[in-house]
Order: sequence, then C-alpha cells, then structure tokens
Amino acid sequence: MKRFSLSSALRGAALILSLGGAAQAQLFATPQDTAAQAVLKGFTPDGTVLRRGATTVTLDVAGGYVVGVLTETDNLNDLARGIAAGWGMKEADLPRLAQSLAQPQLRAQLAEGLQDFSDDNATDFFVIKATGTGAQTRYRAYTAIQIWPDSAFPVTRNVAGSAAAPNTLRIFSDFQCPYCKQLWDTALPEWERQPNVYRTAHYQFPLDFHKNAFSAAEASECAGAQGKFWPYADVLFDQFSSWTRLDPKDTPGRYSAYAKTAGLDTAAFKTCLGQRTFKASVEAQYKAGVALGVRGTPTVFLNGIKLMDYRSAEEQAVVQAITSATPSAASLIDTRVKSLR
Repeated sequence: MKRFSLSSALRGAALILSLGGAAQAQLFATPQDTAAQAVLKGFTPDGTVLRRGATTVTLDVAGGYVVGVLTETDNLNDLARGIAAGWGMKEADLPRLAQSLAQPQLRAQLAEGLQDFSDDNATDFFVIKATGTGAQTRYRAYTAIQIWPDSAFPVTRNVAGSAAAPNTLRIFSDFQCPYCKQLWDTALPEWERQPNVYRTAHYQFPLDFHKNAFSAAEASECAGAQGKFWPYADVLFDQFSSWTRLDPKDTPGRYSAYAKTAGLDTAAFKTCLGQRTFKASVEAQYKAGVALGVRGTPTVFLNGIKLMDYRSAEEQAVVQAITSATPSAASLIDTRVKSLR
C-alpha cells in the first residue's frame, strides 16, 4: 500500500468540501449522529453497520464514539457516501467527490491501495483500495482518526508528571508566541496540579518569524540539561515582554540572567548556549512537529491525538474515552488498516 505525499484529486476534494476540522469532529461523533447524516439516507442500520444493496458501511466505535468508518461497495457513488460520512460532508458535496474518485489517475492508484491524510493538519487519514476489474470491481475505503504512537514523537527530557499517569500531553510550543504564554499561564498549571492524571512533555517549535524564538528554545534546552527546564521556561514566559523585544545579539546576556534566577549553574549554561549545544536538537524537534501535522503554536496532543482546542474539556473527555477504551481506538484502527493491505 502506497502513501502518497499528494493525492491531489481526493485530498483536493477534502480540502474544498470539508469545513476546517469537520472530519475529526465527525469521527468523534456518536454512532447515532454519524448514522443520521443525510449522506447515509436510505441505508438500513443494524447496530454499528449500515447497509444498502451491495454496500456496507461499518462504524468502528471506541468509548462510545466513532473513530473510523469503513465502506465496502461495488460503485463509486456509495463509496463517496461512505467517505463523506467520515468527513462530515454535505449531500450537495457528493457529486464532486464522486467525480474526483472517478478520475483515471486516481483509479489506477486505488488498485495498489492509497493511504494519505485528508489535509495538512494530519488529524485524520483515509485508506482506499480497489480489487477486481470491470463489473467485478469492489472498493473498500476507510476514514479514521490519526492517533500517533509514542515512537512518532522525538525523545525529550523536558517531561513532568508521573510516568504512570494514564494521559500524556505533548505540547509543541514557541517561547515568543503569545498564545503559548496563554497556555502556560492558564491550562498548564491545571495539568501540573494533576501529576497522577497527566504526564506533560514539551517540544520546541520556534516559528521563523519570531526573531528570538529559536535562541530561547536553545536556552531552555541548556536549562533542561541541568534538570531545570520547567523553572527556566517559567522565567522566560514571566519575562515575555522583556526579552522578546531585544535585538537577537543582546539575548545571550538576558538568557544568562534568567539562568541565575532559575537556579542554574550559570557558567555551564553560558558554555552550553555559546556552543549552541542544542541547535540540532531544536531543529530535530521542529522537523518532527512538521511531520506530525504541527502548523502553528501551541499545538497539543493528548494520548497521540491532536487537539483542535486544548481548552475544551469536552474534547479532552472524548479523547480520553476513546484512548482508554477496551479495545482502544488505536487498536481498532490498526487492525482495520492491516485488513486493507
């Protein structure tokens, strides 16, 4: 099965027709809400399976929420309906999606199997495979939530909370980002107060239009090497309005002053910063973030799922429900994808 970097016909349809996070939001719906969509009108429900003629749409459910939609059919119109159900698309969008699926270039790819994300945010993905030829052609399509395994994230020493905590939060942040400061001042203290519930990891994602973000990331990693990442990060955000306005050439002195405030060995810190010891590490964390669909900051993953709004208690509750269920969403999705290979 091939993963294409750009399956332009199908991805284009998703980008044009879905409404900002609609795919993930729809996949997070209850089975009843998913089955009630207009695009599935005329299908007969039987538990989590819906049927019409030679077409079967199966809802994979974990923790009471839909995490994947499998469509098995002999025609492109119903294939479009099944995919649309996973993406939360409207009835009026179906002809365009079906037309995209019928494009000769895409049809040739389906024989080998096609897997890709529905958009650059990488919050959900699709797999489509066609077997047989002519009147004997059968299609199988699967749309599902993207759940990243631990191995997809870079190794970091900047972790807080109990290793036994049932939930892991992974934060991609930029020290010069005002929205990251907002997270640090509001959501993070709440998570830190529950170390047995949340284990929190920090990753560097300095945006190139923030002139001092990369050097601040390096400075925080130097603090992390002394086991002081979190108190140093606290100082950076506390002094946000001071160092962010400096000329880049003036930041090392300020960072060193903050090292003293945070209780670091300032001599070792200055050496680390001057030698740019963690430049490659910051670059690697940024690169890993891009591969995970991070496009801005802050971006927060909970148990491997990118949150659309880290402030939403409702979204967090759904993610915790599907990732703690037995079997878990990741297990259901992995088994389904393997069956399509």
